[in-house]
Amino acid sequence: MKYTLTLSALAMMTSAAMANEQTIYQWPNVYQGDNTSLQQLTKSSHEYWQTVSGRELKQGVAVHVTQADHLIRVAPKARFDSGTVIKPQQLKMDKLQLRDAKTNATLALKSIAAQQQMHQAGFKDGSVAIQLKNVSAQGKPMLQSTQPLGDDDQYLVHVVEKGSPYALKAHADFRVDEQQRSLAMDLSMAQQGNASKAANNVSLRVHSPVDEQLSARYANGKVIFSQPLQHVGAAQGFYEIEADTTVNINGQQVKRTIKLPFVYSKDTITMKTAKVSALGNNRFQASVPVNVSDEGRYAIRATLQGMVAGKATKLATVEVAKAIKGVDTFTLPFDVATAATGPFKLVDVELSDHTRMLKFTPTQKFVKGPVAGF
Repeated sequence: MKYTLTLSALAMMTSAAMANEQTIYQWPNVYQGDNTSLQQLTKSSHEYWQTVSGRELKQGVAVHVTQADHLIRVAPKARFDSGTVIKPQQLKMDKLQLRDAKTNATLALKSIAAQQQMHQAGFKDGSVAIQLKNVSAQGKPMLQSTQPLGDDDQYLVHVVEKGSPYALKAHADFRVDEQQRSLAMDLSMAQQGNASKAANNVSLRVHSPVDEQLSARYANGKVIFSQPLQHVGAAQGFYEIEADTTVNINGQQVKRTIKLPFVYSKDTITMKTAKVSALGNNRFQASVPVNVSDEGRYAIRATLQGMVAGKATKLATVEVAKAIKGVDTFTLPFDVATAATGPFKLVDVELSDHTRMLKFTPTQKFVKGPVAGF
């Protein structure tokens, strides 16, 4: 029994030692990439989409079209009810029509694409597509199906206006830091050749990385969350914001939807002052003390800089990864091909939380090693 326990203890100690081992990689050339992490996103949209029920589709759903070059796509959406996947009826093209909301007259179609054609075009979700023959600035087309659709069934209505002079533009923060309850996002409807109009009538849908829908509102250029965010990092994917707005431009109702990802960020790792030491024969070692708030696998990438012919020169880049819990130290060995003199220091430092898929560019404070005057 003692023998078995001893083997078990040794196995546990070996596993712990292996888990604490560093994985080391020296880049064949000095890393030249940009260490600046993504802070903001800019995007524009010439389309909108909305989910409607079978009941609404039978009654008629307003579609906002402003130009001849457009496409109206309709696709069935599966839904969950008590853990069961419920698929709606497939749409029949001869039962789908566009009518004028004012006169109730049937509107002529320029082209149609049934499920088989859409499938061949890469849409394998049961989509159908139609296009109006004539688009009027005063017209108010309604999309309607005369099929006996289920009232609670769901369908996606997707309107695309390629090359439209009207574009919803968004400029938003990509990161929401810990304890923040809002995200800065500027929304405006741009009109080619004219000043942009602020998007004030905005509705939001926010989805978590595990597809939970969160309550949020848009006010004063900010997305304000009604509850704290929970999923740190991008290991499970990004949060997503869908914003809808309708703006009246020259008597036309222009509707657009835009989707933007963002990440909930937390400083899970911080570094203290690094120290560089000379080992001889153009070999150096840097020690970087770190502190982590959440146990996991972390990495550091850094470049050693020294003096060559009196000029500060980047000499080599090393990346090190290891499992860390609490306080620990990264040890970065550098094998330098070019003879250099001090002072030496680390530059272009990037810390990564592999467990939660986060990256950080720390404030760099360095202590010159004993090779400062070498």
